[in-house]
Amino acid sequence: MRHRSRASNRAELAAVLNDVATGTCSVLEHLFLTQVVRAHGLPEPERQSPRVVMEDGGRHEYRDAEWVAHSLVVELDGRLFHDNAGQRDRDLERDLDDVTGGRVTARLGWGQVSRRACRTARRLEQLLRTRGWEGAVSRCPECQ
Repeated sequence: MRHRSRASNRAELAAVLNDVATGTCSVLEHLFLTQVVRAHGLPEPERQSPRVVMEDGGRHEYRDAEWVAHSLVVELDGRLFHDNAGQRDRDLERDLDDVTGGRVTARLGWGQVSRRACRTARRLEQLLRTRGWEGAVSRCPECQ
């Protein structure tokens, strides 16, 4: 884009590309960042946080969003990679691994991120506060 003098929606496109460069891997993950986290002043989570699963021969897994200091993980479940029994079973196994490791995992889908972002932000605020965060969410233009 730097080399193009004209580009439609330059600011929006630049913001999306920046998020992709720093770990956003799907539209749902981008919406989570913009509509839930940033719009409500939640702290930015680490994205695509790596973890090695030794029981599976040292296989690498990545968490969609993680507040490491607060041991809170958010997994964003769109249809891709989450729509069959084997994939669901693997997700549940990861959640169990997180719980036994002292982390809480919240699984969110399209409804929580796109239709109920304000409510989701308030719930994540509660989770973060019970795990030591001293901040508070802010109201976005959509909050009621």
